[in-house]
Amino acid sequence: MTAPATIRVERTGAVGLITLDRPDRLNAYTPDMGDELVDGFRALATDGAVGAIVVTGAGRAFCAGADHDFLGGRLSRRGKPIGEEHFVAGFTEELFSLPKPTIAAVNGPAVGIGATMLLSFDFRLAGRGASFGFPFARLGLMPGMGSTHLLPAIVGAAQARQILLSGATLDAARAREIGLVGEVLDDDALHDAAITLAERIAALDGAAIAGCKRALNQAGLTALRAAVAQERQETATLNASRRAAAEGQ
Repeated sequence: MTAPATIRVERTGAVGLITLDRPDRLNAYTPDMGDELVDGFRALATDGAVGAIVVTGAGRAFCAGADHDFLGGRLSRRGKPIGEEHFVAGFTEELFSLPKPTIAAVNGPAVGIGATMLLSFDFRLAGRGASFGFPFARLGLMPGMGSTHLLPAIVGAAQARQILLSGATLDAARAREIGLVGEVLDDDALHDAAITLAERIAALDGAAIAGCKRALNQAGLTALRAAVAQERQETATLNASRRAAAEGQ
């Protein structure tokens, strides 16, 4: 598999591993990374030798949010601004519905899209140095990727409301307490623990797991689609009102 520019995609035995690979920028998300993530997930999901997929970050962060250069207007290699690439604009349901189990090994800060992308995963493990930032309200932005449905589904409506409306950042212990992550491990044990979990799952019956995932996800798919559509509409409304305000100055 040809190594892309912003992530690494590997297979070890029955485990597929995706590593966000911009450690000098704390793996800050770009539209190019989004395109490569779509390709990487699809390649591993259709690889008959892969039974589970692990995602982690290189260096000391999982993903420190969107890269400021692209927030400032820089375009992807495919000529798209941030938010219009398929990973953000259309991939949420596909990621949520992948037939193979997905495991996040959160090895440091996961901020903004670095946190919301995790909500579609089946398992979330965290190192003790991990943190989860949802700064959207403080930045005047809408959260995306269906997080207004997925976060309440994971931690409960009251906790999700407090997190999203206050722009909260959670440390690993608090994330474990409310169920955002299933386990907190020593930082140097995180990677091996995620791979071991993936190997254990990959040894099970893949068709049964895929069927179980479909059944588990079915009830939430309609709500997820509605949340994604509403998030897009609210983003469009915010952008339109700001344009109108700027033009009126």
